[in-house]
Amino acid sequence: MKKKDLILKWLNNEQLTKQESEAFQQMDAFDSYRRIADTAKKIKPPSFDTEENLENLKSRLSDRKTTNQKNYFIVNLMRVAAIFVLGIGVYFSFFHQYTTTIATIAGEKTTIQLPDASIVALNAQSSIKYNKKNWVDQRSIALNGEAYFKVAKGEKFDVETTSGTVSVLGTQFNVKQREDYFEVTCYEGLVSVSYNDKVRKLSAGNRFTMIEGNIEETASTLLLPDWKNNRSSFTSVPFSQIIEEFERQYNVTIIAKNIDKTTLFTGIFVHSDIETALKSITIPMRLQYKIDTKNITLYRE
Repeated sequence: MKKKDLILKWLNNEQLTKQESEAFQQMDAFDSYRRIADTAKKIKPPSFDTEENLENLKSRLSDRKTTNQKNYFIVNLMRVAAIFVLGIGVYFSFFHQYTTTIATIAGEKTTIQLPDASIVALNAQSSIKYNKKNWVDQRSIALNGEAYFKVAKGEKFDVETTSGTVSVLGTQFNVKQREDYFEVTCYEGLVSVSYNDKVRKLSAGNRFTMIEGNIEETASTLLLPDWKNNRSSFTSVPFSQIIEEFERQYNVTIIAKNIDKTTLFTGIFVHSDIETALKSITIPMRLQYKIDTKNITLYRE
């Protein structure tokens, strides 16, 4: 037998004949082969559980698949969100370019003309918004504060506030919407007032008032709201409302010390002279006042 075949047979742990064994031992490299074999016997191969490793492999593949599915879902979700945000942006940029906003600050009044020639006069610290593009089809204004309207005849005209909606066809009226205060006065024509899902009709010379949840309908002899003549008038209104209106008209801060601001006040103060105005609201209430630049303190001696 050739040496090569003899060595291969020995490495494969095949049984050697006596003659083959003697021939193998007589080889020059016999000692080297034997040392290699002895060392190999001392080396323990790592244990390998075929079933366990198969399950681990399946688990890793499943996790990778789930991760890929999640990543695919997240990517698609981000795409949808991007399209949604883009759509919202386009919507608002398209419609807001036709939205007109008019606002006044404390101590300021202004008068504007609407696209149909209707007139709106804004009292101090008030604002309106309307869509000039759709004005012919929908005459609607969002009001925050107080405004006097002289409406040109035509389709329905709506004034929307957080307290209620006022609807007319063509008339003159005043709407005042402040915190815990909602007032509508009709000076000409007929006004429809929607408040708490109830609709009330106001004819010329009538007023609807809601103060802190209390509703009252009264008559009015005025031809215009008093603020149009640079004065504010009140009938049985909590003193807190008078203080807030005073601050709007004169752009000041009023500090009330030891005063019951729920006390009802009836009276008038002018917008042109702060000293005269202060006397008008303090003398009936038996109060004193002190002016310090933009701060006014009301107190009782």
